[in-house]
Parts: sequence; C-alpha cells; structure tokens
Amino acid sequence: MKRSLVFFIFLLLFNRCEKAELALPDPLPDSSRIDHAMQSHKRTGEASANASDRKSVVTRPIARQRPGFFPSTGSRPDKDSMRTARYSSSLIGRLEYLRSMGIEPDMNEPMNRKNILSPVESRRFPSMITLSRESFLKVDFDNDILDYTDRFYTNGMRLTVISPALQANPLRRLMLPYWRSGMNYYGISLVQNMFTPSTTKKGGIQYGDRPYAAYLAIGSFKITNDAVHAYRQTSGITAGIIGPNSYGEWVQRSFHNNVPTNNEPLGWEYQIQNDLVLNYTVTCEKGILPGRYTELLAFTAGNLGTLYTNFAAGAQFRAGWFNPYFANLGVSRKKQLAEAGLKKSQFFLFAKGSGKAVGYDATLQGGLFNHSSAYTLPGGHISRFVFEGSCGLTLTLNGVRLNIEQFLLSPEFGGGLWHKWVHVGLTFSL
Repeated sequence: MKRSLVFFIFLLLFNRCEKAELALPDPLPDSSRIDHAMQSHKRTGEASANASDRKSVVTRPIARQRPGFFPSTGSRPDKDSMRTARYSSSLIGRLEYLRSMGIEPDMNEPMNRKNILSPVESRRFPSMITLSRESFLKVDFDNDILDYTDRFYTNGMRLTVISPALQANPLRRLMLPYWRSGMNYYGISLVQNMFTPSTTKKGGIQYGDRPYAAYLAIGSFKITNDAVHAYRQTSGITAGIIGPNSYGEWVQRSFHNNVPTNNEPLGWEYQIQNDLVLNYTVTCEKGILPGRYTELLAFTAGNLGTLYTNFAAGAQFRAGWFNPYFANLGVSRKKQLAEAGLKKSQFFLFAKGSGKAVGYDATLQGGLFNHSSAYTLPGGHISRFVFEGSCGLTLTLNGVRLNIEQFLLSPEFGGGLWHKWVHVGLTFSL
C-alpha cells in the first residue's frame, strides 16, 4: 500500500513538471536571474488573459500527446527537428525578454546575431548594440556671404533625417560593424555643394583658378555611439552626380538674380561635366580628456570614391555648459533627457583643427569617368595637404539645437587663396 502511494505521488509530480516544461520558455543565457524574470513575465501575462483564453490553453491537445510525438502528425521527430524547435523557442524567449526590458537589439550587427542567434543556451551576452528609438531632422547651410567673399566653396546645403525605421535600408549591409556595446542611429541625407573661381564677375575660362563645379548626392549612413568607451563611429555611402545636372548653376544664378547687390555669375558654361559620384566615408571620434566644463576629443575621417579620396585627423575642444559628448548625439527630447539625467539646456564654445591628405578631388580635377570638361586642374597643381580649422558656439534647449561655426581652409591648389565660410545648423528632435 505504501509503495503504491509513493508511486502515485511520484507520477503526479512528474506529470506536473512535464506540463511546466511545455508552458515555460527556454532559459536565457545570462543567469538564473533572467530566467526568473522571464518566468515572472510569462506568469503575469497569463494572469491577465481572459477566461476563454485560459480555457483554450488548458484544453490544448498538446498536453495529451505522448512525449516525443508531434501533435500534428503523431510521428516521432528526429533529433534535428527537436533541436530546431528548441532553438526557435530559445530565440523567441531571448527577444521577448530583451524587448520587455525596453531593449531593442540591432540585428544588423554581426555581434548581436552571433550572441542572440546562438543555439548554445548557456552563452552569455558579452555586449549588446541596441537600436535608438529617437528621430532627428537636421538642416545645414554653408555660405561665404557673411565673410564678404564669393569664391571657391561658396554654398552648401544638407538635409538629414535620422530614424530607427531606416535600419531596414538595404544599404545598411555596407555600413561598418561594431564589436562593443553601443547604440546605433540610421540616417539618410541629401546634399548639394557648389564651387566657383576666385571671382564670378569674369566670363570665360579662368586658367590657373578653381573651375566651376557642383554636385548633388544622397547618402545613407550609420552612427554607432559608445558612451562607455567614449567612442563614436560613423560610416556611410553617398551616390549622386557632379556636373550641370546637379543644378548648382541654377541655384546660384537664381540667388544672385534676386539679390539687387549681386551680379550674375559668369562662366558656369565651363563647369565640370556630368559624372558619377560614389563615395564611402568613415569617421571615428574618441574622447581624450573628459571634464565637467571642458572636453577634448580626437577624430579621424577618410573618404574613398569618385568624388573625394582623402584622409584627415584632428582634435576638437569644447568649453561651457554641456552634456558629455558621447552621452547622445548632442540633442534629445525633454523626456529622454530627464530619464538619462542629462541637462535640458546647453551652451558652449568649441574649436576644431585638422590636417587632410588629399589623393583625389573631383571638384578640382573633374570626374573620374567623363573627361570632356573644358577646364580642370591637373593633379600636379593640387595641394596634397591642407589645413582646416573652425570655431563656433552651440545652443541647445530640450529638443532643438543651433550650431554656428566659422571655417578657415588653407589653399587647395597652387596659387590659390585661404578661404572662409560660415556654417549654420539646426537640429530638431522629433
């Protein structure tokens, strides 16, 4: 009698454990604490279900199937099928847990795919790259009119959108991966830049001077911001056109014709002809001396393609009332700032300086494929090393950022002049 009672109790416990195993998700790789959190999350979800849902769960036929058999076919699965089913359950459990904690892993990153998609259940996450849910609109404008000149790099306009929805952009596969913890931002940009000789009041070809040139391009980029290691990595690809079809001539003529004090620019008919713009850009920024009211960081940038091929390195210094440079992208909505414990307003002055080694510049030498331009500068006349410096101020209030910057550039070709222009940028956190 006692043996029968013990056997009955053992059978009852075994049956309860088997049902619990079917109901709970596979454990996450981090620790038993995560297991407990997931199980609690599941029990909370089950408790909030309505009565009909609970009834359907209890009466599912899977609980009545013999162990080791598929309910749909009644056949015994092979080892590969069981492993696949268990792996799928583990993956869903991992993603559900991360999202319940407000973490959106960026599955474009190979490190995330390696860790999250790993079939090894005891694997720990050494780091995680998340996807930012913030969106931004940025408008940038460059012009030398405030420096009372009209030459060389004379006008530039850029419209930039950053949004988590852009992670689905097919070009994301061309962006550089990152192998530490961080946060990813995806964006697109539209840019038009224009270049003229030292004077636009003379017609014909101005030999020995800069040729007329303009390009229009659209770009796709990814920013990885690592606040822990004070590091930011940006990679992007740009495609477009240089030449008359970029409408640089039309923009400058329209502006000059509508401003009474300006003369109509002469010589655009000799601009660099239509050619392909295809460039890849990488920028890396690293904090060196962080501080409460001052900050120093270093950066490098490289371009490779049909528009520019160059490499630059420099440093930036900031002083004032600001959030740490790598805390975010410099601006956020009021709610995000409060949650992160960051300042809602910022005001600081900054100065930057860099040296650039120049390999190729299509705005001076013409396009890489089309050699029909009436006038370009030969490679021997290009300055292979140029200096660029700037200083300015930044104002930020909640989700709006204003940036004003004065640039100075050393001569880009033999016989050229130093050049200045002003940059104005507005960023809105959407």
